[in-house]
Amino acid sequence: MDRWTGIDEFVAVATLGSFTLAAKNLSTSVAQVSRRVKELEQQLNHQLLTRTTRTLTLTQEGKVFLTHARHLQHAYNDAQLALRQRDQQPSGVLKLTAPVMFGEHYIMPLVHDFMRKYPKVSVEMQLSNEQLDIVAAGIDVAIRLGHLKDSSLRARKLSSRRTLVCAAPGYITNHGQPHSLNELSQHTCLIGNSRTWRFLDCAKERNITVHGNLICNSGWALLDAACKGMGLVQLPHYYVQAALQKGQLIELLPKFKPEAEGVWAVYPPRQYVPTSLRLLLDHFVQEFVHSNA
Repeated sequence: MDRWTGIDEFVAVATLGSFTLAAKNLSTSVAQVSRRVKELEQQLNHQLLTRTTRTLTLTQEGKVFLTHARHLQHAYNDAQLALRQRDQQPSGVLKLTAPVMFGEHYIMPLVHDFMRKYPKVSVEMQLSNEQLDIVAAGIDVAIRLGHLKDSSLRARKLSSRRTLVCAAPGYITNHGQPHSLNELSQHTCLIGNSRTWRFLDCAKERNITVHGNLICNSGWALLDAACKGMGLVQLPHYYVQAALQKGQLIELLPKFKPEAEGVWAVYPPRQYVPTSLRLLLDHFVQEFVHSNA
């Protein structure tokens, strides 16, 4: 007897709750399904299903085996997919999510280039500043910024982001500039999602609680306020780099700059990564290296 005999039939019966529905789903006869499941039980030396004239239920052994049987099916399907896609052009739908600003300005242009190269690939992008449950949402890859929480998800580093403190020349003319972290309490700070700013002081991380009269969860709004001389701002480099180049902002406290944080592509663990997803991740890494974003 083949070791695989009865697995598909058992999973179908357990999932659909009926030998008749399982037979229909597998395009075979009820007798064939029943015979295969019985052979599987004999091989395992355990009863997997409790059958009566009215009910069909899984035994405790059946519940345990069902989980592993489904993994076997997924592994086999992944193996088939790996062979089919080996010499094929990438195709299918990729579902992505990314933070709004970073996704708009950095990720989507790369996605567009990828789609032009591989026109059989379709993309569904959900831009959100919330960290979605990508497994529950069926998302193939999420772009995450900063420190990652421990999880079973896989992660691939794409780039790094640096956080800078800046102010407009006009603010510095009117209020001076801080040269130490303790001087921050004397300045108006433009506050985002947190009143705590991160720094590195003598190789040790130091958090400073700042104060100001503007709180906003938009980096672009804080950037505009900083450029108009309304206070100091701490933002990732991709918000402020253009303003720094134009002289609209000046970097402050550079020797206390915190360590760079990662830009990550996070995706669910799976035995086989589809070709389209693997190539997209490679594309992200290559383009970020070239752009130094």
